Order: sequence, then C-alpha cells, then structure tokens
Amino acid sequence: MLTRATLIFSHVQGTLEKSMAKGPIEKLSRLRHMSAVEARYRLREQLRSQWDRMRFHFRMNGMSDRDLLSLFQASSRPDWDDKGSRLQNGFSLKGYLQEKTAPRFYLPADDPGREKLVRLIARDFPEWIEQAVDDAERICEHVVGLLGHGEIYLGREIDWHRDPVTGTGWPRRFWADYDLVHSRDPEDPKIIHELNRQQHLPRLAKAFLLTGEERYAREAIAQMQSWIDQNPQGLGINWHCSLEIALRVISWLWTLFFLLPSPSLDEAAARRLVKSLLAQLDQIYRYPSRFSSPNTHLLGEATALFIGGLLFQELEPAAAWLRQGVSLLETEMERQVSADGVHAELSSYYHCYALDFYLQSVALAQRNGFPIPRSLSGRLCQMVEFLMHFMLPDGSIPLLGDDDGGRALALRSSDYRSFPDALCTGAVLFRRQDFKHQAGSFSEETLWLLGGDACRAYALIESMPPDTPGRSYVDAGYFIQRSGWEELDSHLIFDCGGLGAPTGGHGHADALSLVLSAGGKELLVDPGTFVYNCAPEWRNFFRSTRAHNTVVIDDSEQSQAGGTFSWEQKAIGKLLKHFSLQNLEYVEAVHSGYTRLRQSVIHGRALLFNRPEYWVVLDNFQGLGEHNFDFYYHFSPQSQLALYPQSDPSVLRAVANCEGAGLQLFMLAGHPLTGEVISGRISPAQGWVSTRYGERRPAPTLRAHFSSTVPSAAVCFLIPFTAAAEANWEQAMHAPFRNLGMSSLSPIKSEGAIACMLACGRWQDIVVFSREDSEAKVLDFRLRGELFWLRTSNGVLEKLLAINARSVAHQGKVIFDSRDSLPYISVRFSGNELIIEPKEVREKVCAEFAA
Repeated sequence: MLTRATLIFSHVQGTLEKSMAKGPIEKLSRLRHMSAVEARYRLREQLRSQWDRMRFHFRMNGMSDRDLLSLFQASSRPDWDDKGSRLQNGFSLKGYLQEKTAPRFYLPADDPGREKLVRLIARDFPEWIEQAVDDAERICEHVVGLLGHGEIYLGREIDWHRDPVTGTGWPRRFWADYDLVHSRDPEDPKIIHELNRQQHLPRLAKAFLLTGEERYAREAIAQMQSWIDQNPQGLGINWHCSLEIALRVISWLWTLFFLLPSPSLDEAAARRLVKSLLAQLDQIYRYPSRFSSPNTHLLGEATALFIGGLLFQELEPAAAWLRQGVSLLETEMERQVSADGVHAELSSYYHCYALDFYLQSVALAQRNGFPIPRSLSGRLCQMVEFLMHFMLPDGSIPLLGDDDGGRALALRSSDYRSFPDALCTGAVLFRRQDFKHQAGSFSEETLWLLGGDACRAYALIESMPPDTPGRSYVDAGYFIQRSGWEELDSHLIFDCGGLGAPTGGHGHADALSLVLSAGGKELLVDPGTFVYNCAPEWRNFFRSTRAHNTVVIDDSEQSQAGGTFSWEQKAIGKLLKHFSLQNLEYVEAVHSGYTRLRQSVIHGRALLFNRPEYWVVLDNFQGLGEHNFDFYYHFSPQSQLALYPQSDPSVLRAVANCEGAGLQLFMLAGHPLTGEVISGRISPAQGWVSTRYGERRPAPTLRAHFSSTVPSAAVCFLIPFTAAAEANWEQAMHAPFRNLGMSSLSPIKSEGAIACMLACGRWQDIVVFSREDSEAKVLDFRLRGELFWLRTSNGVLEKLLAINARSVAHQGKVIFDSRDSLPYISVRFSGNELIIEPKEVREKVCAEFAA
C-alpha cells in the first residue's frame, strides 16, 4: 500500500519533470536566483499542493453539510447561541448570517436600515436605480460586459469554463497543473478570469435591494449555484489563481448580503454558498502570491482574507485568515507603496487596484472599530493624493504602464479609466477639501462602502482646489504639471522613472515619455496595453519604446523585453535637475537604455513649462558615431492630425484637433527633419491605442526622423489651443497659422547652437540651446551657456531663464556675467527693477550686473 510520503514524492517528481521539460534553462536560472527563504517557501508550497492533489484524486477534499455544521459547532460561543441560532435546536446558517455577520458588513444589517438607505437613494439619486435596473435586466439575459470586448451573450446555460469571446473551452485539470504565463496556448486567460470574478452578480443583487424584484435574486443565486456545480473544489482554471479567487469571494460576499432579505436565499442555498466561500477563502490562505506576482495579487488576497476573517470571526479558521490579512496589508503597504504614496509597480492602473483594495479594507475596519495603524492610514491618504494629481481634469487616468482592464470592486464602474469615486471616498475618510474638489459629485461606490452617513458628511465638506498646480514625485520619476485645476486646463505628466519594482513586469519601455491633455481632451496619449498573453507581437508593441511619446535610436528598444512580464535589459532613468520658479518649471533627466549600442548614446530630455501657455521639450543626445533618431508622438483616436508643408527642412510643424481642443507641435533640429502620420499600421505595428484591455483602435501617430552624428539635439514646442469649429477644420488646416489665432515658429541662425523664435500674441519667445562652451550670438543677444529662454515684447526683454550659464548680454548691455557656470538663473524686468531667482544666485551675481 502506498504511503503518503510515497504519493507526495511521486507527484513532486512528475511535476518537476514536466516543469524542466518546458524550459530547463529558464527553470535553472530561476532556481539560481532564488533566495533561501523563497526556495524553502516554494518547496513547502509544492508539497502542500501535491498533498491536495492526492486528496483531490481520492475525493477527500470538499465539505459536506455535516462538516459545515461541525465547524460551527466547534466554533460556537454562548454569546451567539442564545439568539435564535441554537445548534442544539437546529442550526440556521441564514440566521447566523443575519444576526452575526451582516452587522459587520458594509450594508445596513436590519430591515429599517436598508429601507432608509433605499429611500435616500430614491430621493437623491434616482438615476442610480434606473442604471441598476438596466444592468440587472441585461444580466438576467446572460449579457455581461467583459473588458474591452464589450457586452457578450454567455448563452442560455452559462459554461464557466468557456471563453465567451472565442468560444473555446478551457481544459479541466487539477488547479496546480496550469502555467498561464509561460503557456503557448492561443487563448487569453484574462477573459475567463474576468468572467469568473463574477463582478456582475453584486450589481444584480444590488438591483434586488433597490427594487425588491425577486427574479433578480433568483438569477444571482442560480448563477452562483451553477458555478459551484461546474467547479468542484480544486478542479479547473477557476481554482488556479488566488487573486482571482479573492475577487470572486468579494463579489459573492456583496451578493450574499445584498440578498439576505430574499426568500430565494433559503437555508439550503445559504449553506451551499457559504461552504464554497469558506473553501475559496481557505485556498487563498494556503496559497498566497508571496513570490509569484507578489504585488497587487497579494493585496487582493489580503483584502479577501481580512474581510472573510472579520465577518466569520466565530469560526476557528477565520482567526488565521484575519491575522494573515492584517499582517499582509500592513507589511505590503510599507513594501509596495512609497512614502509619498506611489505604488511600486509604476503603473497608474495597478496603483488604482492597490488603492481600491486598501479603501475597502479600511472602510470595513472603520465600521467594525478595528484598529488601523496610523502609518497605514497616512500612506493611504498619500495614495489618494497621488491619484488626485495624476488624474486628468476630466476625472480619467492616463494609462501609464500596464492596464489590467478590470477593477477590485465593480458595484457601479467596471474599470479605473474614471476613478473619482476613490477621491470621494478619500474626502470622507480624511476630510480633505481638495479631494472633494476633484471628485465632483457624490459617488455611488462611496455610499456602499461608507453608508448613508457618508453622503451627509460629504455635503458638509467645503470644496477647495489643491494649493499647488502640480506635484513632483521624484522617487517614482513622475513630474505632473498643470495650468490650473479647472476642467479645461492643461495637464502633462513627464515620466523619467524606471520600470517599477521589483521586476518591472507591469512597466513599459517608456523612459522620458510624456502625456498631455488640454481643453478637456486627451491629446498626447500613452497607447495602453491591449493584451498580456496569447499575442506576443501585440504585447511587445504596446509596451515598446516606439509605442510611447519618446525617442527611438537606431530602431532599438530602451529596454529589451523578455517574457510576458519580464525584461532582459532595463533602461535606468536618472533625474538631473528640477526647479520651479514663478510660472516656469524645469525638469531634466537621462536614461541609460542606449548605452548598450555599439556606439553608445545617452538620451537626455528636458521639459520647460511656461505656465499656462506651452511646454518646450529639449532632447539632447551625447555619445559617439552617427545614428538615426525617431521621435514619436501618439494622439488619441478622436484626434485629427496634419503636417504643414515645411518651409525650412530643419523645422516640422503639425496640428492636432480633438473635438474642440487642439495641440500645435513645432519641432526644430540642427539637421533636416522628415515627418509622417501613421494610423492603424499592422506590419510593423504603429498607430494604435488601447483604452481598455482587449480593445485596440487606430489612432494618429506622428513620427519625426533625422540622422546625425552625436552630440546632437532637437527642440519641440507643445502648445495647446482652442481648436477651430469642427465644420471649418478642413478649411482651417490649409490656412495660414494666423487665421487660426495660432503661434508661429522661426529658426534663428546661430553658429554652434539651435535657436528659434516663437511668436505668440504680443510676445516673441526665444529658445537657444548651445552644444559648445562658447559664446552664441543670437539676434542682439550674446549668450554663453547651455540653455536660454527669453521673452521679448516689441524688442524689449521682459524675462529670461538661463541654465548652466555664464553670461547674458542684450544690445551690448551686460545682464549678468559670472565666473562660474550657474545651475540656473531667472531674471524678470519690472520697470527699473530686476527680480532675480533663486536668492543665492542673486547674492552671488548681483554685484556683477551692469548699471
């Protein structure tokens, strides 16, 4: 007879043989880089899964009604035996849910409390009820929205193992036998996972609560029952990933407590659903993602364990769930989130995931008087603040890094492209006036998390815009700049950070990229993600350098992709300089991605923001040899983009219009420039945007090209404007700039420097970049330094900014002349007064100013 040890050994041996056959070199490499702690953990996990495999094959897993009753009997306490759920008189699980767990959940536990909440919604937010009913009717017809694939019919009988997009069924194996990241299968597991999160069920159950329509409750219970029928414990892809189980657990808990008053949730249904919930919570507890996807996966699992442990705290296993959930939430906040509130993966979408999980946990803890460490609460507030600055004026988020396409909790919204509800919840939790200003109206999600009192609390908070127009997150490499806090103001994010910790799995090769919105529209965009698995060529395009608003040198990638979520070589970004003066902000950074070329090149990019009017983008290339430089600017799918004829071969002019907003782009290089507009090209891929996982659309992309030896440089002006009326756009595209009220750019001849003049209104702005440490003569200026921005009006100098500069003279009159190169100096002329910044520079050079 086989012993337990023999069975485990044979299964482990077989699994390792299969694993090595798939990729021995990769597996050995991973083993070589494992810490001793990880190796021990993975060995224990492997042994545990093989023991579970044996129990599965011998049908020793699963819980019977008798097991469920025994669990509650073993965990029974006098304080709840006396309230109608006495075990000795016949245990009522539904009674236990109503009496013990419901008061701990987010929703009102008693009938009067529920009725009061429904009356509040009917009086103040009737549109929420209309939307809930519309959603519920479609769900009853088995029509659900899935990622970027839109609404999909699941069939009369839902097959929870069938991909509803392709129609392909996933094979039913023991849960540990799937390798979804390294699999060569053409199917995308994201789709089947998204369906089996069952986040449509809480919306269906919510409609029951708001309307009392019993068929909504029957349908929700029927779908959960059918899922249990088709997914015996341990069998199939729906038991494979602990995060996906956690998200389904959260969905089921909301569904269960929305439906508590329903007759359709009888004792038999309650017992069956709770048995499955407990089994799924136990799977999460025993197989957390500590070393595989140990970031937002771990946070989602911790949240489910915390919620389950708190709700079912009378049960013996719940104490361990609660301890593990709390421990992970506390330690992972410290590990995954920086002190200024940015999630370590440097993906805007995954930051929202992490924030959502923490908001759910903190809201439930607050309801139950569960103590939250001040350090966790403070960092959570910083996460909301980062979202406030990062969010576009219309309430959406630019998709920097990977986009999962889903959501941690989808009671109303199904993704994070619009996430003001987090600001609304944050405003109530932290009493922040600026959060309320950016959140706008009260959010339905906040109501469900924090209750009806949150609506009244929100109304009492005064709305005030944030006190700064932008924010810098130096450690993360994000520099966020705004012209103001109104909906039509301009907003730019400059990304000079890395790929994200620890592996960069959700990062993109986007060093020194930027995104820009203005006039309430996204103009320069990050093209998004589109897909993770099943289409490696598209996966690699959407995370490539050429899919971002930065520079490609010699058709090479800044960072070289490895597997689906790995990189063979990573570009390292470094901030060189950052300062902010009155209406002028400057950021300069470099990255190392092209130092691996045969003739090494360092790409540096500087942004000068002349608030609120425009940005100057300066690209500087240092190194050896001759190279090809491709500048990419990706526009939203709604944009119309046209190139103007070039009067000077070194100048490129483009204008984009997007439904009433627009962007002028002027580019000047020291060499002839060529430009083209690309949209929807397949081979090689270019001109695509994915606004949600699984969806892609053609979108105009500007590619500007020049070849030169290095060092070399290029200057680009980004000038938002109010576009011509849509009907007149085609005519306007062929008209002179002045007919659109636009600016114009003129190159200025200068030896050893790139110089140009931008005419905008009554001002003439001059930009000079010098690659040599020698004096440049530009118009009636004599300049010695690296970069100069000068504003004149009718020939009179009003402002200047000089960076790494020694001297400036105008019309023969010395403005300053320093023996040492100054990091930066700003001079403004106000009548006979000179206003000089920064103070330490003024003190140093003031004595050298001419009378």
